[in-house]
Amino acid sequence: MAIQIKETSYKNYGRCVQITNGIIEVMVTIDVGPRIIFFGFVNGENVFYNDLDRNVSFSGEEFDELYGKGQKALMYGGHRLWLSPESYPGTYYPDNEPVVYGILPDGVSFTPPKQKHNSMQLGFEVMMNENASDIMVVHSAKNCAKETQTLALWAVSMMAPNGLEIIPQTKEKGSGLLPNRSLIFWPYSRIGDPRVFFGEKFITIRHDPACEEPYKFGLNNLSGWAAYVRQNTALVRHFVHNVHAAYPDMGASYETYFCKDYAEMETLSPLYHIEPGESVRHVENLTLFRIDNIPDARNEQKLEEFIGNLQ
Repeated sequence: MAIQIKETSYKNYGRCVQITNGIIEVMVTIDVGPRIIFFGFVNGENVFYNDLDRNVSFSGEEFDELYGKGQKALMYGGHRLWLSPESYPGTYYPDNEPVVYGILPDGVSFTPPKQKHNSMQLGFEVMMNENASDIMVVHSAKNCAKETQTLALWAVSMMAPNGLEIIPQTKEKGSGLLPNRSLIFWPYSRIGDPRVFFGEKFITIRHDPACEEPYKFGLNNLSGWAAYVRQNTALVRHFVHNVHAAYPDMGASYETYFCKDYAEMETLSPLYHIEPGESVRHVENLTLFRIDNIPDARNEQKLEEFIGNLQ
């Protein structure tokens, strides 16, 4: 069927824009954010986490000083665009204002007000084709300041709990005697975390709601993809890693974060020197697949067969 776009409401997120082709459905907030707050097959499960109780929030004296008295940053759940390198509270912009959206030939653009503290304006377009089970998300950042800013676009998806993340190991062999991969760990991450498996071909992480310790790591994901499988749905996320570009966080183009309530899939653009008035983009493709079972997280043959069936 043709793409259908309409304004509606979703749970307790207020006004949203719904985009569907009869196979998949996307819901994007426009009273706040924006957030892609739902992505799934029509009448299917949501691959994203929804923070309906607004438990994930940040506020305090530092927020009052930077953003104004009483301001609070709410994560809301779903898919969002941030800027990297991360800083606190600078990265955690309280994007709680209405969003302007525009209808495109194959999708919708979403543009919030520019961020007051750094004069950056973030937004994204959601593009969808007929008879397809994938979307393209074109993230953008415009420098509305009078000086050059060096930043990377950081696309973050908060994933529904109880899933399995699959990340490819870099297998490029053309580096000769030089190293070909980097694994970057945050101070709170345990190298021997039982949720994590480092194989020769894949890295897998199981989300476990019973485990309260946070875990985060990043890597130079030259393969440009990662997957998250849960219940009867697999999400495969594709992006481009530029081997000639510098990336934030010690060279990470992909990062993941796990906590008690949700997991995060995070892709990063290269670091850009963004001139005044200039815009930069970061493009992803998010594809949904129906699955019958979740593969063994520590069996690389089964993992390879599973991923092969999703191509």
